[in-house]
Amino acid sequence: MAIQLRSLERSELDVAAQLLARSCEYDRVDAVAEEVLFGRAPSALTTRVIVACTGETICGLAATSGRWLRVLAVTPDMRSRGIGTALIAAAEASVIADGHDLIRILDQPGNYLAPGVDTRNSDTIAWLTRRGYESGARNTNLLIDVRGNPKVSEERLQQLKDKALARGYTLSRAQPEDAPAISATIGNVFSEPWAFEIERAIRFEPSGLHVAHDADGSLAAFAAHDGNNAGLGWFGPAGTMEQHRGKGLGAALLMACLVDVARDHDQCTVAWIGPREFYDRVAGIASERHFRVMRKPLSES
Repeated sequence: MAIQLRSLERSELDVAAQLLARSCEYDRVDAVAEEVLFGRAPSALTTRVIVACTGETICGLAATSGRWLRVLAVTPDMRSRGIGTALIAAAEASVIADGHDLIRILDQPGNYLAPGVDTRNSDTIAWLTRRGYESGARNTNLLIDVRGNPKVSEERLQQLKDKALARGYTLSRAQPEDAPAISATIGNVFSEPWAFEIERAIRFEPSGLHVAHDADGSLAAFAAHDGNNAGLGWFGPAGTMEQHRGKGLGAALLMACLVDVARDHDQCTVAWIGPREFYDRVAGIASERHFRVMRKPLSES
């Protein structure tokens, strides 16, 4: 069977989304296909989308950005025919062409479908292992119920806001015109990928960025949703300036985001979690997803 590889055109986005819907069991990548396939990354890395065709039919694709493979998919009826092998070889060549000697699967800061390969996807993990990929970090996403959850409500949000107000803080929904100042602060104090994500969250409709300011008007804390995988109700990033920690700001801003997400979703995904106990205490954890970061050293030879 002849397999032709070529670049994906933007005009073929709908076709690619349909392929992803048929091929990706664990992630709603079709709903965020444009972001994953063509979206920017924090360092403005080159993004390439390679498709595999048999005749005129697209049967698989791979997207790379810098040293990351963002997604690899082959339609179920065309697997075990060498298509995935051809695509991942092309992806590795693309990563080498961009000057990298290591390829990582999925966990690109700032633009990621998931923080690794879902551990339930044992066939893919085994397939990658046979092709020289090693297991690196293990990451976890939390799922929080935002509808029918007594811990998540407008009333509880107001209570948390009132406590913050009593301590001299003001909480508000940031607007696009606020992005430059907030992004600069977050980039300096936290990280460039976080600044990149909050710039996208603030342009969600309505803005998915909630902030707290102290009495002097300085940024004290922030929390965002839909800055990554926009439209799927993912939470993060979030952070509190060191001198303002322990004042309840993180809980209040998390709750503001969860109430937002509840408008369109039953659950909120908290990706790449840090303080698990915090989320359990404030909102309760419905379930978890676990991931393995797969990576492979590369060489030009």
